[in-house]
Amino acid sequence: MAASLSVFAPAARAADRGTTTVVDLPTRGATQRILYVRAAAPVANLVFLPGHIGHLGIDPDGSMPTIVGRCAPLARTRDAFAARGISVALVDRTSDGQIRQLVDVREVVRYMRTNDDVPTWIVGGSASTVAALTIAAELPADEPLGVVVFSPNVPNPAVAPRVKRPVLVVYHRDDAPYVPMVGPLMEALTAASVRERIELSGGSNEGCGHHLFTGIEGPFVESVAGFILKNSPPLR
Repeated sequence: MAASLSVFAPAARAADRGTTTVVDLPTRGATQRILYVRAAAPVANLVFLPGHIGHLGIDPDGSMPTIVGRCAPLARTRDAFAARGISVALVDRTSDGQIRQLVDVREVVRYMRTNDDVPTWIVGGSASTVAALTIAAELPADEPLGVVVFSPNVPNPAVAPRVKRPVLVVYHRDDAPYVPMVGPLMEALTAASVRERIELSGGSNEGCGHHLFTGIEGPFVESVAGFILKNSPPLR
């Protein structure tokens, strides 16, 4: 069964930011909904696994009314990434209520690669940290892939040594409950081809808070996009 393009954005965004589409991908007899922001001239694909309850609530018109949809940093900055040539897929829960499943994410990676044969980056943070690392470890070794983790929540970093991809860990220095997890995670990434940590500061702890980089969206985008553009693995 082919993917269902639920809706195109009613008006194309600025030319350098590409176009936005809601797509329903068939998987396991269910469907995986994504909000797909395709850059005008893609150099990388970014697959975002939201944290918290993993439910963006993507509506057919592309709106995301849930707290995750409003606060997730990649949801707020998707156009800025597209303007830098990085296409973004925001991955919602599936039609049967599953989140962050390897088989479903694999379909998202395949769909984006079919449109643009460029390296893929799996991005997760907070509650989706372990899922992002696990999926990156389990996807085929010959898949040109990298990983970005923000505000890491890693109660047990056992999966980290299995990741053999470039890995960026980005966090806010005042995100007190999660900063202590950064060091152990970095130490556990023993097989990563490249590993880097970036500490951000400033912004506001109101609203979505330091944990999700409120008020410093620009530095967040520059840090993540800069690492991706510098460290994207070569194509097969």
